Amino acid sequence: MADSDYPSTWYAATRDSSPARAALIGRREVDVAIVGAGFAGLHTARLLAMAGRSVAVLERRRIAWGASGRNGGFVGAGYAERSGALIDRLGIDHARRLYAQSQRGVAIVRQAIETMARPELRMGSRKLTASRTDQGAGFAERTRTVAERLGASFEPWTTEQVRALLATTRYHQAIHDPLSFHIHPLNFALALAADIERRGGAVFEQSDAIGLERGSGWRVRTAQGEIAARHVVLAGNADLGRVQPRIAHAVLPVATYVAVTAKLGPKLAAAVRWSGAISDTRRAGDYYRVVDGDRLLWGGRITTDTREPTRLRDMMRADILSVYPQLGDIGIEHAWPGIMGYAPHKMPQVGEIEPGLWICSAFGGHGLAPTAAGADAVAAGITGEDDRWKLFLPFGTGWAGGALGRLATQLVYWKLQAADWWDEKRQAKNAETLRT
Repeated sequence: MADSDYPSTWYAATRDSSPARAALIGRREVDVAIVGAGFAGLHTARLLAMAGRSVAVLERRRIAWGASGRNGGFVGAGYAERSGALIDRLGIDHARRLYAQSQRGVAIVRQAIETMARPELRMGSRKLTASRTDQGAGFAERTRTVAERLGASFEPWTTEQVRALLATTRYHQAIHDPLSFHIHPLNFALALAADIERRGGAVFEQSDAIGLERGSGWRVRTAQGEIAARHVVLAGNADLGRVQPRIAHAVLPVATYVAVTAKLGPKLAAAVRWSGAISDTRRAGDYYRVVDGDRLLWGGRITTDTREPTRLRDMMRADILSVYPQLGDIGIEHAWPGIMGYAPHKMPQVGEIEPGLWICSAFGGHGLAPTAAGADAVAAGITGEDDRWKLFLPFGTGWAGGALGRLATQLVYWKLQAADWWDEKRQAKNAETLRT
């Protein structure tokens, strides 16, 4: 696959017609230069263009070539770090304001789709986060308490409610979020880029940023040109090495995988009677939704080994059938890896790291709404609207450990996955004992 091509995904196969953008050649001056045309960069550029700032976006490959264009497509509030952990660390007031900012991100995505008159980008509404172990009698009260403390919309569902819609014994209770929705992420990214251009902004593809220098302002260099700007926003992840090594070293590249089945017909509707998104509560859980009427888009697994497995389709088929064995012999038409940027603290890196130099990065697999939330905070800081980007200050940009950090992270994932497996096995054994 050449860098100029999109990865072979179902999203690429169903993407809108969109012309390739030219590379940057020569010198440009703008108010804000943005490195990276994933969702973080695109939202930042669009919000700033809406505020009357001149913007230019540099993308090393194609718009949303990376994780932004090949993820699960879920748009919902919250971050990679659990809300309960944020409350414990920051206190309820700070955690509530962070959660509200993520809700603002959901609203920005929804409003962008409406403003751009692209309702077809929304592919379904609502989300269920199901538990693979019985959470006990206190689950509903605990869920309502956390939702009330955060000002959140989610609510508890019983096992009976879940299994009425999802025909599997793998799931017990669930958290239902009525305000979440899911989209075609690549087409949404292409629409954002076109809207930036309509508002006077520039988007350059095949324009790898290879240098960053500070003088009276900032200067970002590519192989064939440069952009002078008062502000620069770094909206990439671990691929920012030549531009800003410190930031690149603060982010771990972590792989997850997505597959789309062949058309399954009525047997899929019998198994999944729900048009919203679904995920489970395991540390490295499954996430999926019905697309194209009767196809299953299924994601899951987490690893720091970013190479594509040789038997990826078989792996994904096995994961699907472990939850829905009644689907039987299913074909996998598309399967692909996606590389996410994780910080060790599991929170985005958002804010001003030097005067005029901003970061909007490391959304850790929860990017469709938090990228908009982070972009909104950065844009507000650049325009002087307010300093809500400081909500993210407790989560710094320290070194992520390099190769040793990846190994340590992988060991943690394996430990957590083993704990999930043991919890399920123990509960199944206890249930069998009670039946006998």
